[in-house]
Amino acid sequence: MHFVSREEWGAQPPRYDLVYIASTEGVKVHYEGTYVPKSLAAADAHGSCAGHMRDIQAAHLANTQEDYSDIAYSAVVCPHGYVFEGRGAHRKTAANGNQTLNAKDYSVCAMLGASGLVQPTAAMLDGLVDAIEWLRQDGDAGNEVLGHRDGYATACPGEPLYSWVQAGAHRPDGSSAGGGSTTARYQVTINGLAYGYGAHGDHVTAVGQALVAHGFGRHYQQGPGPDWTDADTLNYSDYQQSLGYSGTAPHEDADGVPGAVSLQQLLGYLPGATTSTATAPFPGRSAFVLGKSNPAVVTLDKALIRKGYVRHHDGDGYQAGPRFTTYTRQNVAEFQRSRPELAGDADGYPGPLTWKLLLS
Repeated sequence: MHFVSREEWGAQPPRYDLVYIASTEGVKVHYEGTYVPKSLAAADAHGSCAGHMRDIQAAHLANTQEDYSDIAYSAVVCPHGYVFEGRGAHRKTAANGNQTLNAKDYSVCAMLGASGLVQPTAAMLDGLVDAIEWLRQDGDAGNEVLGHRDGYATACPGEPLYSWVQAGAHRPDGSSAGGGSTTARYQVTINGLAYGYGAHGDHVTAVGQALVAHGFGRHYQQGPGPDWTDADTLNYSDYQQSLGYSGTAPHEDADGVPGAVSLQQLLGYLPGATTSTATAPFPGRSAFVLGKSNPAVVTLDKALIRKGYVRHHDGDGYQAGPRFTTYTRQNVAEFQRSRPELAGDADGYPGPLTWKLLLS
């Protein structure tokens, strides 16, 4: 669990003494219910989350009608999966609607809105389970996990998050508070085809055969075949690590569940309804972090070289490589300034349109 204490996020002290509670029946899940900017979920935006937490507390302390003594929630989870301590364990929440409900359950809020950022990220769902487990361990919370609306007439926690609660409040890999598989067991859809544990089809066999051909088949005791098993996941994880990805836990970059970029590199094409050897799908902004390596940067560099945007380099000419450097960013910015549709935001960091135009 990535835990951020009150001191670490810069909490103001409570206005009044917080009420001690020995235990609760469980936890109620909340969302902010207002506008939350989508940009808060960007891979490089976690530095803004502590400030967002301070804004939530300030808004609660300024609410003269409710006369909150502190931030109302027991904990708040950001889009990057960090658990921010609110009132904390063994302190009665003020978020569940009335005094009876506040004494009955803790409250955990996602940094999720009614507009803007409305879909929980995978990291956020992991963080929500982390927060629930923490309140069970340190706050003697019971096993009940409900939405705010289950006790009080409200739209909270919004349809996407409430559907997750109703489905059992599982992590995206299928495990829930208390344990589960340490091998990724979720699926992704690429070009209309499913990949990951339980996926089935000739395209699954093709992936397995390609892994074996590239020397990544050590986990197969039989196969490869048309049913995606843990062996496929573990072999694909080995392949991802060979490309420079790291992190083998579920929902980390080398967890064994394909992404479109690594899949195209493995097969040379993307199977599916629109099978093509054309432009690789945009890998996401998190692939382009200054000073970090990602296989997608090689694809980006080759496109820059092909189009002639290579003026910035370390003195030995511009070379394709996996590291997103200052020179990469400067060359991307020059390309962006050359295109009217990109010139207004020529920051050197590729977005979907920059990627599409560079690789076209």
